[in-house]
Amino acid sequence: MNNKLLILFLAVVMAVAFSSCQKDEPDNVKRRGERQIYVLTSEGHIYDLMGDRIMELPNCEYASEIISDGDDYFVSGKSTKDKVGYWKNGKWNTLHIDFIDNVSHETQGIAKWDYYIYLFDYPYILKNSGIFPIEDCEFFTASNIAVSNGKCYLAGGQYNREKDRSDAVLYYESNGRYVKAVLPKPSENLTGHATALYAYDTDHTIVGGHIGFEPCIWVDQELQVLPRTFNPPIPQVDIPLGHVSSIARLNGHIYTCGFETDDEGNDQAVLWVDGVPQRVHSGRQENIFFSYAEELIAYGDDLYMLTFECYEVTLPNGEIDYDIDILIWMNDRIIAKYNHIDIVNFTVV
Repeated sequence: MNNKLLILFLAVVMAVAFSSCQKDEPDNVKRRGERQIYVLTSEGHIYDLMGDRIMELPNCEYASEIISDGDDYFVSGKSTKDKVGYWKNGKWNTLHIDFIDNVSHETQGIAKWDYYIYLFDYPYILKNSGIFPIEDCEFFTASNIAVSNGKCYLAGGQYNREKDRSDAVLYYESNGRYVKAVLPKPSENLTGHATALYAYDTDHTIVGGHIGFEPCIWVDQELQVLPRTFNPPIPQVDIPLGHVSSIARLNGHIYTCGFETDDEGNDQAVLWVDGVPQRVHSGRQENIFFSYAEELIAYGDDLYMLTFECYEVTLPNGEIDYDIDILIWMNDRIIAKYNHIDIVNFTVV
């Protein structure tokens, strides 16, 4: 992999703001041998667990997220026909909504509850054919949309121009409106950003991200700073030394994944179990240049995780190149490896 490809990979990983949202546990949990893993790329290609491409979404300019419900899967993104909607099982569905503007629409995240489809299309939440504006959302960058028992939430970061810093924010549905809660910080001088969201039991949320340099979660809007195992020098710029990218709940435990920065300044994948960190490593003999845990999905009694690992490789001519493994785990075992650098997320069907 050349340097340009490495830069592209880094941009893709850090720009995937919509790591998959979590939803309530399915009613009928399939046994392990009956489940399917669907992996989505940004071009709208869907691969199975064996790495075979099973679907190319029609008229797809960009795909942003894949989720599942029972035997069905749903994808958000942007259609080349410039219509707002989503793909269900590979077929495009246009939402018949009268917008007051004429701008191009790109649904940046999707969630489902009952027969309702929820889409985020800044600055709106779309619910089937209904449109709901998000209040006070200037300079807002969303990361996740999630629904629990029909109550919808949206998490992300919002830049405060007056104070020249960002806040982690959570929008929630209240009497037909989406109102904002600014998530707490130890100090107003610190920046904050929310990049993961889990909603459960209707009124409960876990938001993940970082505050200042530290990885953290907010459980029902109460801040919990997560511990780091490395102690690198504090950077000169406001870059987190740890970060949460996805959250899942399984058998009463809270799982969060992301990265923390090691003593040499490289990001390393980490999984926190009830706040206790542990490194995520495939076991390859080479030193990892950097790694990142992107997504968690709890299904039945199993925990699935998507990770990226980048290795420095010395070529025969002595030049340094890079090798990237994209891995899907089930519990503590790797079940799939891909070489597509544009993977957005995956789902279990």
